[in-house]
Amino acid sequence: MAPKGLMGIDSEDELEVRPLTTERENTRIMERLMQDWNLGPEKASPKPGDNKPYWNKMAAVWGVSEAQARRQLCANCEYFDDTPEKMQGMESVPFNKFDADGGGRGWCHKFDFICHNLRTCQAWEYRPYEEDED
Repeated sequence: MAPKGLMGIDSEDELEVRPLTTERENTRIMERLMQDWNLGPEKASPKPGDNKPYWNKMAAVWGVSEAQARRQLCANCEYFDDTPEKMQGMESVPFNKFDADGGGRGWCHKFDFICHNLRTCQAWEYRPYEEDED
C-alpha cells in the first residue's frame, strides 16, 4: 500500500464519489446517439464478419475501409475514459443490455454518458499517445 497521501487519496472514507450520471439520463443520451450519431453496433462482436452493414456504414461516414472502421472503437477514442475514478463514478448506474457484450464500460467525455469498449460512434477521434506528441 502506498504511504498516506502519496496517491492523493488519504483513505477510502475520505474519497468523495459523485455519480457521473443517472440510469435514466444515460439511457436518454444513448438512445439519442444511436439515432443521431450511429452509436453501435447494437450487438457488439469482435468477429470480422459480424455487423457488416453497420461497419460498412461507419466506413462510409469516416471515409475509410471497413477494416479500418472496425479498429476505431470507443476503447481507443480520444473521449473514452476508463480511469479508476471514472469507473467508480459509473458504479451507481445499473448494468443494462449494452453492458452484456460491450467489452467493458468507459466514460465518454464528448457526450457525458457510459460508452463501451467494443462500440463506437461517428464522433470517434484518434487518441494520440505520448510517443506521438513529440
